[in-house]
Amino acid sequence: MRKQSLLQGAFVLTAAGLITKILGFATTILQSRIIGAEAIGLQMMVTPLIGLLMTITTLGLPVAVSKAVAEAEAQGNKTKIKRILLVSLTLTCSAALILTLGLAYFGKTLSRIFLADQRAYYSLMAIVPVIPILAISGILRGYFQGRQNMNPLALSQVIEQIIRIALLYGLVQAFAERGIEYAAAGAVLAGVLGELAALIYLLFKFRTVGRYRSDSLKLLRGLTYSKIDLVELLRTGLPQTGNQFFRSLLRVVQPTLITRSLLKTGLSASAIAEQFGMLTGYVYPLLFFPGFINYSLAVALVPAISEAASRNRMRLANRRASNAFRASLLVGVPSSLILFVFAEPILTLFYRAPEAAGLLRVTAPFYLFQYFHSPMQSSLIGLGRSTTAMVNNIVPRCIGLALIYPLAVTMGWGIYGVAAASNLAVVLETVLHYLALRHRIGPCFQFAEAGKIIAIGAAAACFSKFTYDTIIMYQVSKSTAAVWSAAVLLLIYFALIFITNTLRWSAVWVTFKRR
Repeated sequence: MRKQSLLQGAFVLTAAGLITKILGFATTILQSRIIGAEAIGLQMMVTPLIGLLMTITTLGLPVAVSKAVAEAEAQGNKTKIKRILLVSLTLTCSAALILTLGLAYFGKTLSRIFLADQRAYYSLMAIVPVIPILAISGILRGYFQGRQNMNPLALSQVIEQIIRIALLYGLVQAFAERGIEYAAAGAVLAGVLGELAALIYLLFKFRTVGRYRSDSLKLLRGLTYSKIDLVELLRTGLPQTGNQFFRSLLRVVQPTLITRSLLKTGLSASAIAEQFGMLTGYVYPLLFFPGFINYSLAVALVPAISEAASRNRMRLANRRASNAFRASLLVGVPSSLILFVFAEPILTLFYRAPEAAGLLRVTAPFYLFQYFHSPMQSSLIGLGRSTTAMVNNIVPRCIGLALIYPLAVTMGWGIYGVAAASNLAVVLETVLHYLALRHRIGPCFQFAEAGKIIAIGAAAACFSKFTYDTIIMYQVSKSTAAVWSAAVLLLIYFALIFITNTLRWSAVWVTFKRR
C-alpha cells in the first residue's frame, strides 16, 4: 500500500470533501422538493439521538486506530496492526450489536421519551441498521488513515452520496403512499444504504479478510498483548468520546441558556428565535463551509504526527504540523476576508437575510482561529495528548457559556454578546492547543509569515472592495458584484502569495510528487 504525504493526502480528502458538499447540497434540494419540510423535520429529530449512540458505540476508536496503526507501521510491526484491528472491531461490533438490538426492542419507549413527534419513530427504526455499518466502517477508515492512504476514504465518501441520491427518489415514492412519516423513513433508508455501499467498498479495498481470519487463533493466543493494545486504544479514544459527549451536552444546554438570557433583554420569543436562527442557521454555516479543508488536514495529520513521534523525530513532527498550519492560514485568510467584506451580499444571495450581515462581520475575523483548531487538535492526538486536547476544548467552551449572560444582558449586547462569547471560546481553544503543542514539539507557527499573509490578504480585500464599488456603479446586482469581486480577491491574493515567494511553485510540485 503506497503511502501519501501529509498534504497529498489532505488534497485527496479536500477534493472528495468538495464533491461530497456539492452532492450533499443536491440531496438537500431533492429532499426538500419530494418530501417537504415537515418530513425533513421528522428526519432531523432522530439525528441527535443517533449521534449520541454512535459516540457510545465507537468510543473514539477510529481516531485511536489511526494513531496506533501509524505507530505500528513506523515500527514495521504488522502483527500489532492485525491485533489492533481485531481488538477494535471486536469492541465496536459488540457495542453496536447491543445498541442495535436494544434500540430495536425499546424503540417505542425511546421515541416517547426523546422524540417530540411520535411519527419520527419510523425514521428512528429505519436508521437503526446504520449503527453496525458505521461502527465497522469507522474502524476501517481509521486503518486506512493510519496507513496514510486517503484514497479509499475519499472514494467511500463520494460513493455514499451517489448511492444515496440514486435511491432517494425511488424509496420515498415507494413509502409515500403510507404517509409522510413513511416517506421520511424512506429518505433515511436511502442514507443507510449509501453508508452500506461505502462499507462494501472499504471492505473490498481492505483485501486482507482471508489472511486476517487465518491469523485469528494466533492473535487470540497473544491475549496479554491484546489487553495492552486495548488500553492504548482507549487511552486515545476515551478522551475523544468525552469531548463528543460534551459537544452533545452543549448543543442541548446552549439554546436554552441563550434564550433565557435574551429574554432578560426584553426581546420577545419570536424575536429571539429569529436572531438565534440568523446566528446558528445563516452565519455559522457560512463560517464553517470551508471546514472540509480543515477536516482533510486534520484526518491526514493524526497518522503523520504519530509516525514521526513513534520514531522520536520531533523535528519532523514539528515540520508537518507547521506545514498544516500554514496551509490552514493560506485558506483561512481569504475565506474570512470574503465573508467580512461581502457579508451583506453573500447573506442576500444565499438566505435573503442581509440583516444578519452585522453578526457575520463580528464573527468572521475571530473564526480565522477555527481554521487552526482541528489541525492543532489532531497534532495533539498524534502526539498522544488526547486528554490535553479534551481539556483544551471543554474549559474554553465552559467559559464561553459562562460569558453569554454577562455579555448579552449585563453589557446589553444581546445576540452580539452571544457571538462575542463564542468568538472568545474559539480563540481560547486554539491558543491553548498551540501552547500545548509548543511545549511538546517547540514553536510550530511562523508568526512573521502569518503577518505577511494577512497583509497580502488585506491588500487584496481592499482592491476587491474597490472593484465591488465600481461594478455597483453600473447598476449590477449586489450579489453578482460580490461574486465577481470575491473572484478578484482570490486572484490577487494567490498572485501576491506566489510573487512574494510566500509560496513557491516548486513547493506545490514537491507536495504532490510521490514520497
